[in-house]
Amino acid sequence: GINAEYGEEEAEEEGEEEEEEEGDEDEDVPVEHEEEEEEEAVEEDLVEEEDEFNEAIEDEEEDEEEGQYRAAQVEEERELDAVEYDLAIPPQHSYLETVMQRVEGYNFWLEGERVELLLIPLDVIVIPGQTIPLRIRDTSLQFAMIRNVLDRNQITFGAVHMLAEREQVLLHRTWSQCGVTVQILEVSEHTQNQIVLKCKGRQRFKTVSTSHIRGSNLNLHATVSILADHLPSRIQDPSGEYHHAVKYAWHPVWMYRLHDVYEIMEKIKREIRDAIPHVKLEVAPLDPIMFSYWLISAMPFKFNQRVEMLRQNSLAVRLSSQLTHLRDLRKIDYCCRLCGAVVIRATHLVSMSADSPFFVNPHGNVFETVTAYSVLNCFAVGEPTERDSWFPGYAWNNIFCHNCVSCLGWKFQAVSGEAKPQVFYGAQRNAVQVKYNSELEGSAG
Repeated sequence: GINAEYGEEEAEEEGEEEEEEEGDEDEDVPVEHEEEEEEEAVEEDLVEEEDEFNEAIEDEEEDEEEGQYRAAQVEEERELDAVEYDLAIPPQHSYLETVMQRVEGYNFWLEGERVELLLIPLDVIVIPGQTIPLRIRDTSLQFAMIRNVLDRNQITFGAVHMLAEREQVLLHRTWSQCGVTVQILEVSEHTQNQIVLKCKGRQRFKTVSTSHIRGSNLNLHATVSILADHLPSRIQDPSGEYHHAVKYAWHPVWMYRLHDVYEIMEKIKREIRDAIPHVKLEVAPLDPIMFSYWLISAMPFKFNQRVEMLRQNSLAVRLSSQLTHLRDLRKIDYCCRLCGAVVIRATHLVSMSADSPFFVNPHGNVFETVTAYSVLNCFAVGEPTERDSWFPGYAWNNIFCHNCVSCLGWKFQAVSGEAKPQVFYGAQRNAVQVKYNSELEGSAG
């Protein structure tokens, strides 16, 4: 009986222990569930935060895209409202502000013909077909020379350029034996202190002999021999068909095309369109001869290259040489002549005149300008002014090199908010020099 009672007690105790253990287990289960729920809640919060963050980014991107779209629309509307600058205005040289009388007549000489001309040295390379303004004061050496031409009722003189760069010329006064005949188109009324002229380059010549006047090494007469360019016949007719002589010639057609000036001209235009989209080829002459001259003035060639191109008698050789150089347009820069700092990228050139880049200031200094829509390593000084502006509708002030503080040219700002472009720059060709990227890397090394 005792054992039975003892066994029952043990059984009861074991049962109680099992119940306690089960109770403990039941107590642990809710804790685990709570932790899981907390983790799930944290994860949900993180997901919600991430979703909100992504939505915020998407909203920002949408706002940015919408802003860009609106800005593009505004810019588009501004461009539609903008008035493209008339490139025919600068060649009129209205800034001269003087009454001009037209000079009638035209001198044209045959190739090889020898002519007596008065030679006038200029600081710029005069190009056939381009207009050049001259404001000659009585204090300059050219004043008496021009008065002599006008008093003898002559309408043509010879212009010769510096054979070397400016620094060397000041010491040696060397002038090119190759020049250009210059026809006087308009002349101002004779005054005591200045003569204003509008002239145009006509024909190339080679100096045969010279004679000084009154002991001055700058006042000289010369006998010159006229140089001429020959325009070869096209190897194709307007329909694109090759001429009979080319079809059945000994040499293959591609060899003739290699020297066809019209083919070369089209290749040059493609190079310019691809590299310098802001240069307007619509203002370039259609005639291959005049086109080659236009390139000498408008494109980034070195001084000695320009001189050699002007001397070259073969049109095909001249154009081929120009094509060779222009294939590297993206590697060419205009640099400050004194310190070598890059000023203008060749790809940033822009057309701002339909004729020539020659302008004259009130002091009689003639400048050949290089126009671009942006510059590097420069700063502008002074308040912009419209007085004597070469580009009516634009105010100008001077720009200087950041490195050596030499005057490089001008900044032009549109007076009207609707003009296009709003800002462009003009560099003095004598203040900059053309360099290839390889030359810049070599000098930096």
